[in-house]
Amino acid sequence: MREHYKPLLGEMSGRSTILLSGLPPGVEAVTVPVRRNGVSRVPRDRRGRVKVTKVDLVPSERTALFSPPDGLSRADLAWVLSAARRQWSSVGNRFGGRALSVAVELVRSGGVVLRCDVDSDRLALGSPESWSLSSAWAEQADDELAELRPQRDPDEVRRALLDQLDNLESPPSLVAERDVLRAVPAGSALVPPPGTTTTAKSWTTYEASLLAAIRWASSDRVPGAAELAGLAWGDTHVKWSTARSIVFSQLVGREFSQAVKKSDITIRVRGPLVWSHGSAIADAARSRPWIGLPSEGVRLVGDVKFAAAGILLVENAETFQEVCDIKEITESWLCIWGQGKAVVNAVDLIIALPPVKVAAWMDLDAAGLQIFSMLTDRLGRTATPVGMDLELLRSGQARKRASVEEEQKADREDRRLAASLKDRLPDSLREVAEYIEATGKAVEQQTLHDRVLRTLADRLSILGME
Repeated sequence: MREHYKPLLGEMSGRSTILLSGLPPGVEAVTVPVRRNGVSRVPRDRRGRVKVTKVDLVPSERTALFSPPDGLSRADLAWVLSAARRQWSSVGNRFGGRALSVAVELVRSGGVVLRCDVDSDRLALGSPESWSLSSAWAEQADDELAELRPQRDPDEVRRALLDQLDNLESPPSLVAERDVLRAVPAGSALVPPPGTTTTAKSWTTYEASLLAAIRWASSDRVPGAAELAGLAWGDTHVKWSTARSIVFSQLVGREFSQAVKKSDITIRVRGPLVWSHGSAIADAARSRPWIGLPSEGVRLVGDVKFAAAGILLVENAETFQEVCDIKEITESWLCIWGQGKAVVNAVDLIIALPPVKVAAWMDLDAAGLQIFSMLTDRLGRTATPVGMDLELLRSGQARKRASVEEEQKADREDRRLAASLKDRLPDSLREVAEYIEATGKAVEQQTLHDRVLRTLADRLSILGME
């Protein structure tokens, strides 16, 4: 993680620290990003100077993922968690004269982001306008609220779950969980059973994921994410938290994006990274062959232990699998696959990690160059292409289309796209783009495995030392 933990991991772009007078201890002011062409940017005037009329207050020191301030009652905590955003008038009505002190304590704990006006003449902090739950707290709100509600009889709750599990014969992971749950001694507290095959850390996450997995296993088709939420939890508007989606995937034995329709894209990760968020843990070093994380999930804050020399992004799933099988790479490099163009969804995770070398291996075609360009634009720094040199393109096996018409159409589109990209690429890829513009040739990375994989570990090792 960064030295100073930010509660809005997915929104770090466009946030720059602002020095203002009147800031309470333990918090800092950051700019409110503006969106331009789909990218969050620091607000600036026409002369390029930072222009600030509002700021967000965030903790100046690293905070725990969920550690409410001392003295905040259960009722007040439930009120805080029950809405993603509150106008300051509502906060004042709730807390009266202590509203500002409560808000500042919540900011220090990483619970809320407090938006305030700025007195531009004096460069001083102005009046509060609203607060929003931090990404970390918003992600855990449903499960934490459930924990705050009156407790049910543990034996009755487990018995009801076992009744629903009794007639299931698949998937194996869910059947195994039935045996684990059945072995819990009577009178035990409502916590995930000791022998669970999941990484659930709270009963609320465990129960919700189990109910969804039971419904999923009983269906004869792939349900939608909202549909499954409605069937399992009684409300189609309940969001799938990262923790729930990870535990659910472990129970059904499939990636979340494959198990349900219209779900978040999954980013596959393999290498020296341990990521925990709320009540779920993902260890990308120990998981075989990789672990799947929802792309929206990695945009949110988490507690990350990261020890990689670099990060390698790969366009195609089969190539990613081949790379994951090379121990020399995964021991020191974090390898990421994000479903083609969706690999750029991993940028927020990369930005939040300590700065290391970033390499990218995409198809040797115009679309691969476009993904590389999108990646570096969003990353805001250079990345090194691997397996993407001109010699490989010239000598590689050209991609063939199903018909002459498709071949001609693809040729025209690739030439046009390559021409539009060439001036935005590093020198080595500019040569590739010019060759594609002239010939329309495309070479997919899977056909280059024999030539690239045997030297990839050495190439990355050298890159990591540069």
